Amino acid sequence: MLSIKEVNENSEKLSLVGQDITEFNIAPKDAHLIKHLDLSYNQLQNIDGIRKFVGLRELVLDNNNLSDHEFRLPLLPFLNTLSLNKNRISNLDSLLAKLVKWTPVLEFLSLIGNKACPNELTNGDEDEYQTYRYVVINKLPYLRFLDSRTVSPEERMAAHRKGKLITIVQGLKSEDLLQCAEGEEDPDVIAVAGTTPLKQEQNMDLKSGYGKRKYRYQGRNSEGNKFISDNDL
Repeated sequence: MLSIKEVNENSEKLSLVGQDITEFNIAPKDAHLIKHLDLSYNQLQNIDGIRKFVGLRELVLDNNNLSDHEFRLPLLPFLNTLSLNKNRISNLDSLLAKLVKWTPVLEFLSLIGNKACPNELTNGDEDEYQTYRYVVINKLPYLRFLDSRTVSPEERMAAHRKGKLITIVQGLKSEDLLQCAEGEEDPDVIAVAGTTPLKQEQNMDLKSGYGKRKYRYQGRNSEGNKFISDNDL
């Protein structure tokens, strides 16, 4: 087990890369003074020790085993950089709710290699990935960089406009999804699920008119997270 004696208390940076640890539950005496913490390339499933690092500006958790349930942070009011690449985060809606609460000034975020990030590493396509970006950018108002790309002013404007039309629905089967979509009358809420976009049966412009909308599910799977593709907005 990692010993607290191994931590350098006199530095603003703490790196415990590649220590093969599964839990991070230690903290130096002056943990609140540390601004940069790198715990990448471990086997972490528990990071409860981070609760004492309230002064963090940068947190790197790449290449660990953190799942939706296991990823928990304290309020980190100064954190501007969070890297979670290659973990086991699958529920984007849940993750964003946590980040809004715990990291209110986040500017740099990377989720590449998680199921919640639909890019080429998880068999996603460009439309899926762009819609994912709209969702994340809309939820995190100070975000300047997401994954491997800068957030442009134009993209932020599009995210603000389109992100309001997207609601992520967890765990719906295709038949439940059809019932939900057909009964939805609120133009600001479009419930979607699965792993590929829903296609409208009628050619209706969502930006110019709303009414009772009918959708046909065309996903590869019938459960999980999904978004409307950019072309449907």
